[in-house]
Amino acid sequence: CCSCSVSEGIRTKAATMILLESHISGHRRLWCIQEKNATGGDLLEALMEREGQISDVVLQSQGRILSPSSPVPEGSTVVATLQLLGGKGGFGSMLRAIGAQIEKTTNREACRDLSGRRLRDINEEKRLKDFISKKAEREREMQERKRQKFEKLKETPKHIFQNDSYYQQRELREKNLYDSLDKAFENMNDSGPSGIKRQCPDSREKTAFKAKRGRFM
Repeated sequence: CCSCSVSEGIRTKAATMILLESHISGHRRLWCIQEKNATGGDLLEALMEREGQISDVVLQSQGRILSPSSPVPEGSTVVATLQLLGGKGGFGSMLRAIGAQIEKTTNREACRDLSGRRLRDINEEKRLKDFISKKAEREREMQERKRQKFEKLKETPKHIFQNDSYYQQRELREKNLYDSLDKAFENMNDSGPSGIKRQCPDSREKTAFKAKRGRFM
């Protein structure tokens, strides 16, 4: 047996390469083991001589796991890894369930075209050009709206108030008012040509009382 590195690329037809990916030493180690008619058990023994007593080691060659009795073809590459405890599974079904709930997006703004520009920038440039090209049209529409609003303000209101009961009540109140004024004028004419009002009886009694009080002074 002899030690070698990956960069040297040493490989012989009668040799079997064991690659150990161990987390114990903290780095990968590579050995070239020359042994004819080797089995998986022979490789495990050679590996333990170099790495020490290691349990839960899995040997793989060409994507298949080698058992201790499996023959190892000459010139093949065998990878030794530590066995990891697996879970109960079901993660794939969880991913499928979550994927069914996720909505597919139709927003492609972050994508790029063949020239490397983002579609977001290209669409924004198109919107800006369209906005500038329609600026004159927007100003004309604004002026037209202002003119129409001014014309509406100039027009006389077309609302007509029509309520027969209101008109009847108003005429009745005017008639009652005129009748009351006529009666008031008639009462003023009946008071006499002198226009001197008659004295109230209460006022005469007050005047006599004042005169009596003056006698005792």
